[in-house]
Amino acid sequence: MSRETLALGVENLALRQLKRFVYKRNEFSKVMVADECLERAAISCRRLNELMERRLPIYGVTTGFGDSCFRFVDPQHGEMLQANLVSYLLCGSGPLLPVDACRAMFLIRLKSLSRGFSGVSVELLERMRLFLANDWIPAVPCEGSLGASGDLIPLAYLAQCLQGEGQMFVDGKLQETADVLARAGVAKYRLKPKEGLALVNGTSAMAGLYLSNLVAAQALLQLSSVATAWLCLVLRGRTEPFDILINEKANLHTGQRQVAATVLALIRAEGYACKPLSEMILESSLTSEAVQDRYSLRCAPQILGPVTDTVQLLGTWLEEEINGSSDNPLLEADGNLGMGGNFYGGYLSQGMDYLKISLAHIADMVDRQLAMLIDEKSNRGLPANLANWPGLAREHRHLHHGLKGLHQSVSAITSEIMAKAMPNGIFSRSAESHNQDKVSLGMSAAVQCQQLTGQLYTVFGHYLICLAQAVDLRSITLRGEVSQDLYALVRRAVPFVAGDRPLDRGVQTLRESLMDRAERQAGETYEKV
Repeated sequence: MSRETLALGVENLALRQLKRFVYKRNEFSKVMVADECLERAAISCRRLNELMERRLPIYGVTTGFGDSCFRFVDPQHGEMLQANLVSYLLCGSGPLLPVDACRAMFLIRLKSLSRGFSGVSVELLERMRLFLANDWIPAVPCEGSLGASGDLIPLAYLAQCLQGEGQMFVDGKLQETADVLARAGVAKYRLKPKEGLALVNGTSAMAGLYLSNLVAAQALLQLSSVATAWLCLVLRGRTEPFDILINEKANLHTGQRQVAATVLALIRAEGYACKPLSEMILESSLTSEAVQDRYSLRCAPQILGPVTDTVQLLGTWLEEEINGSSDNPLLEADGNLGMGGNFYGGYLSQGMDYLKISLAHIADMVDRQLAMLIDEKSNRGLPANLANWPGLAREHRHLHHGLKGLHQSVSAITSEIMAKAMPNGIFSRSAESHNQDKVSLGMSAAVQCQQLTGQLYTVFGHYLICLAQAVDLRSITLRGEVSQDLYALVRRAVPFVAGDRPLDRGVQTLRESLMDRAERQAGETYEKV
């Protein structure tokens, strides 16, 4: 298979390209920065040096940082100032960010600096390109960023690696940067004026984790549609709520229409059709079957539709963010200098807050669907707690409680997800001597969203085990390609539960399989329905 070159040019980097590079890294052999970008960077760097020669007060170049912006620094100390900036910011804590998020962070930072507004040298861009080409990915702790002025502390770890220090991931393994560079014969890099600030003063870390969370959200949405279709099958539910009358002719929301069409296609792939109302039997003024289902099933398009539209909107916001310049100050080719706040991260912060709320709605819907499936009063003839009563002697049936524990666990985890859905951005605090008196907390929102998605994968692991159990209890043989693939994934992790037994290891295996599946699908269109 021929491998591609990722070329960063003056045109925008599409979100699909970013996804492919992050999640299908083995398809790329080289990373290049277009000559036009390098020329722009060289001009920008030259203009910055000219301003420094005039001893103008330029924030973070000939002045201190943050509240110290009024303290002038002699231009001859410009390189030391940048090295000190990176040093004092290396105080991060907490677990390391995922490698995929850090790979995205690195590429996004290079794209931003290569636009020619940041005053950095061609040498820095070449060093960043070299790291990406070798897939040398900095190890970055998740705690410490206020989300304005960008992700100062997380991005300091990127700058540290470029200088030949700290740790990074090579082939998925954590190694000392100095050792890796020594083996490759690459000298340590010395930051030039503005370059430390240009590296750390941006939104790239939160954007990288934002991408990771967005990929997870898309996968979880897919699982939601498949699970809803399976629930309709095993409960012998109504299909009208997913038809075009409700979702296209009588409604205008794009996301709702998409979800309904996906669920209906999945149901039809199984050859299922609900009983026409004309064939229902009336006995003692009661219908033989329910004429409509509970909201968590019937209103799935209305629940998941806004989530679908939110994910689409957040993808647009991310694509716009990664193609901008988020550091400060910025300057044009004519030497015009501007000091502003593109590092603020407001779109990414609110995007992650919106995503957390949306995913909490999915968790709540799943919890309610599972409650309906587990309870013998509402699961339409399935055994209580989906226990294998047909395979047990009658005198032993009441000794077994089936999948009761899974629902208890889902209820507990769902409550934790709900707590994490509180928006982070509204807890902005004044920091750094009141210079950063209103911050985005975008990284905090992204980290908490990552934690939430991890728990939601666990919830789906529990739920899919229960749905597969119900499918088997109903003796349904799934026919659709998507359903067959997912059912096989579940059954490889957890075989049919014939009697009460521990399920914790199986749940963990399934959770990991679902997450791996999401990464494999990243950047691909979900069309198999």
